[in-house]
Amino acid sequence: MKRRFLPTVEAVGNAVREGRGELGWTQAQLATRAGVGRRFVVELESGHMRAELGKDLAVLEALDIHAVALPSVKTDKRLEDVDPAEVMKRFE
Repeated sequence: MKRRFLPTVEAVGNAVREGRGELGWTQAQLATRAGVGRRFVVELESGHMRAELGKDLAVLEALDIHAVALPSVKTDKRLEDVDPAEVMKRFE
């Protein structure tokens, strides 16, 4: 599994879709393994805004993708101004 920065729901959706594809799972298979409904997986992969963090984390766990809380660095930059590759280098 490659390291990636997941700053948006779209990025999470892409990570889920790619992780599922790498494992050769259908959306239904992932849903079963994560204990969620297939519709949830469909919406998560499409970047749909959802307030169900527990389910999001269950899907990521099923794919062996782990969320990591990174400490913030005091700056006047906005998230879209940050280079995810540079951030990840600090934590390798």
